[in-house]
Amino acid sequence: MFARVPPGSLGDMLEVGSGDGFLASLLAPLGKTLTTTEYAPGEASFGRDLPRLRCSVAALPFAEAAFDFIFSSSVLEHVRDRAGAMTELRRCLRPDGMMIHLMPSPTWKLLQLMLYYPHLALRGIEYIGAERQLPAATNGATEPPSTKPTTEHWRDRGARPSWWQELRRGVFPQVHGEYDGHVRELFGFRAKAWASTFQSAGFEVRGCLRLPLYSGYGFGLERLRRAGERCGLGAHNAFIVTHPGARPKIEAHWPLAPASMAS
Repeated sequence: MFARVPPGSLGDMLEVGSGDGFLASLLAPLGKTLTTTEYAPGEASFGRDLPRLRCSVAALPFAEAAFDFIFSSSVLEHVRDRAGAMTELRRCLRPDGMMIHLMPSPTWKLLQLMLYYPHLALRGIEYIGAERQLPAATNGATEPPSTKPTTEHWRDRGARPSWWQELRRGVFPQVHGEYDGHVRELFGFRAKAWASTFQSAGFEVRGCLRLPLYSGYGFGLERLRRAGERCGLGAHNAFIVTHPGARPKIEAHWPLAPASMAS
């Protein structure tokens, strides 16, 4: 996404939903400043020197027109108050600013469902004698369990799930974001649906880029992945969004394509 962006050219930047901070560590050199936000508790594993605020994207603690560039990756589909989030993003973006939001596509959703049970089977094999069968990815070191709440955490209101809920979530693939079921999520991930969401919130969608194809499970089927990309499939779409009529200079770093061209 950012291969053509010169260092320092994106101005004052904001990343919402920065998670472990990995993407923030890659973004930081591309602007003048970078502030990150994350709703979940816990510290970042990467980019710990960057300003990080714990807050919701629907209630950003920044002044109006504070940022030249706003970024998110696989975040907005998890936001329950989507209208509030759009209002806050519009408020914090400068008149000549630009946003890029990476969102899962229907292709990613289909792969999530189709490959879920092969993924479970592979995980079962990994658990059986894992030390003998699989190379250690961290040279024997163990990583602490993630403290980032999932979508299920919000649905359970923080309560510990019952054994039946745990079993059901292990046996059946779960809805990824804040949608009422897999079918709604499949249609909600369409590029046209997200473009309509941005436009209804008062933004202009300047372009939509199809990103590389991957399953999300790490199967490593490179030949199938490349064949899918040649057929026009992508796991995520990147939406380039501005205020109506704005033409930021930085948008020249990205080849713009209409949202209808994305998967």
